[in-house]
Amino acid sequence: MTKILALYNHKGGVSKTTTSFNLAHSLSVLGKKVLLVDADPQCNLTELCLTTVIQELDEALVEGAQEGVLPGTTVLEALRPRFDGERPSVDIDAIELVQLQDKGVSLFRGDIGLSEAEDVLSAAHSQRTTNDIHQKRNYVAIYDMLSRLGEKFNFDFIIIDVGPSAGALTRSCFLAADLFLVPVVPDRFNFQAIGSLKTIIAKWVREHSAIISDFKSLGLNVARGSPQFRGLVMQRYQRYGGNAKPAFQHWMDRIKERVTAELLPSIVVASGSKEIVAEVCWNSPVAIEIPEFASLGPMMLTQGKPVWALTKAETGWTGAVWEDRKPAMEDFGKRFTDLASRVLT
Repeated sequence: MTKILALYNHKGGVSKTTTSFNLAHSLSVLGKKVLLVDADPQCNLTELCLTTVIQELDEALVEGAQEGVLPGTTVLEALRPRFDGERPSVDIDAIELVQLQDKGVSLFRGDIGLSEAEDVLSAAHSQRTTNDIHQKRNYVAIYDMLSRLGEKFNFDFIIIDVGPSAGALTRSCFLAADLFLVPVVPDRFNFQAIGSLKTIIAKWVREHSAIISDFKSLGLNVARGSPQFRGLVMQRYQRYGGNAKPAFQHWMDRIKERVTAELLPSIVVASGSKEIVAEVCWNSPVAIEIPEFASLGPMMLTQGKPVWALTKAETGWTGAVWEDRKPAMEDFGKRFTDLASRVLT
């Protein structure tokens, strides 16, 4: 059965995209079939996944070729006929996914125009308790589409990369998930973000739970709407002597404490069940700690490969430089494997 995973934090700049990308490839190494869904109108995940394709198209354009088209169907192209009322549900047979270099990972690519979905999904949310079946179908459209794609292609995991917002599109993607991770950077603003995140998620879960029985009675494919918390992804911190620098460690400790004291209890109350929090998270809310990629980050973006899978030839590093970077790559590989294991638990 396909598990849908969302990485969500309404605070931007927390590396949701790169974590989604590396996690998908780590799951693939463990034998899982994964679909990456770019549900962020910024399309950063699409750019990362298709970086070499984009480079080739851009180079051809410079040489006088016509502007090329990226492969695959976009999320917006798939949703639009349903949003416009042309179909009762998304036609998943018309969706062309993009298989990445790692054959175990596919991409459902993003669309700059996906921000159009905000108004549609906001209207669907506001009218979810009315008798308007068109709006109800729009309300369930994202979950219905993803769950049927998972079944059709036998994906083990669907990972949704959402934007840093608390808007209707992000809400629909979050509520479609079975599991969620919260990526954070250890600083005062992410600490503050946990305070508002608890309110946002609790409100989403509580409001959704009120309509589930009604939607099911109409035969609509509605999500459970209470994704299970699988932990924090503490990342982009700097180290000294192998440990987080004191300023980062300060916020790492405070964020961890606030999640345990505030976020987890609030979503339990909203859902009415302790099952919304994985048991391990009560004692260990941090799923994984991932330090700053440093020079490996640009290489990952250039090659469109997970940070731990870069080759010596791809980096261009030789001698002592390569020997210095190689252990760091192996360490990142282990960390993402550990994160994959937390997701699989």
